[in-house]
Amino acid sequence: MRKLWLVAGVGVAWLVTFVVMGGSVLPALSSDSPHSKASSTPTGSAAAPSTPATTPVTPSSTPTKKASSGPGSLAVDAEALAKAKPVAGSTLQARPVPRRSTPPALDFRMATYNALGASHTVHNHKRGPGAARMMTGAQYVLDHDFSIVGFQELQAIQRATFMNETKGKFGLFPGGTKPSGDGDTSIAWRLDTWQLVSSTTIPMPYFYGETRNLPILLLRNKQTGIKAYFTNFHNPADVHGPAGKWRAIDKVKQIALFKNLEKSGYPVFVTGDMNEHRTWACSIVGPTDMRMAAGGDGRNGCTVQTNRIIDWIGASYDVTFSGYTEDRSALVASITDHPIIYTDVRIDSRDFPKSLS
Repeated sequence: MRKLWLVAGVGVAWLVTFVVMGGSVLPALSSDSPHSKASSTPTGSAAAPSTPATTPVTPSSTPTKKASSGPGSLAVDAEALAKAKPVAGSTLQARPVPRRSTPPALDFRMATYNALGASHTVHNHKRGPGAARMMTGAQYVLDHDFSIVGFQELQAIQRATFMNETKGKFGLFPGGTKPSGDGDTSIAWRLDTWQLVSSTTIPMPYFYGETRNLPILLLRNKQTGIKAYFTNFHNPADVHGPAGKWRAIDKVKQIALFKNLEKSGYPVFVTGDMNEHRTWACSIVGPTDMRMAAGGDGRNGCTVQTNRIIDWIGASYDVTFSGYTEDRSALVASITDHPIIYTDVRIDSRDFPKSLS
């Protein structure tokens, strides 16, 4: 018994030593191992003596590549993966196309309004004093939701009344409280709707050829960012003698102005009492690319048909007009000797892309 334990103990010690020294444990478990034969011989069998093999193992001429391990090997493996040929098929997902907002369009209502100057109704006139008439006129402007108004004959007392009655809702240019005459032909705009970008005037001959400086505004709509030019004129009538030559000069200057403003790419508007019927409109739409709210343009000859008005609203050809109205009601007749003319307007920025710049 003691011999058996001794042999077993020597075998375990040899096995442990072999493993610690880096050898393979497989020879200790093979059928050629003397220890395996001794431990596996049935009881009562004679054990044949054997000598352990001492022949050294010859290494292969081609070294076997060891599996990489450790932090440095991870970088090597990652580099090898990056250089490897990718597996066939899509490896990236297409990014969604970003949504672009629709180019804005702008809708508003504008009017041309000859206020009948206060100086014309001083002495017991059937329409009453200019200030009283403008109190009604200011309420009319508010009730009809006018965003832009081209005024003519809006004298100093009427300008002050309009601004008071509309309670600061409008800007007015040239405006002013002095009776110089320039402020009589002013443009009003809703301050909550429009931002004033620039303002200037252009000299025009009026009665007897005297100069009036008439307004040109560049306004920016606060909601859409669309910018547009607005002009307003009052060409002289024949009440103080023939004024045809002054009106002819006015038309030449107005045409030149419209053609110059068109180069900006912004829509261009005009309002005014031109003291001329269809001939004024045809003179304007022919050499410019404008149309009239009353109908008609000049792309195929003058197509303006109406010949009953001298108060006009016009704009660049690609502006859309709708709901054109010439109000000749009793209410309007009680405050002025002209119809109040107004129209709804649409500016599509796709037709005027520069208007957003």
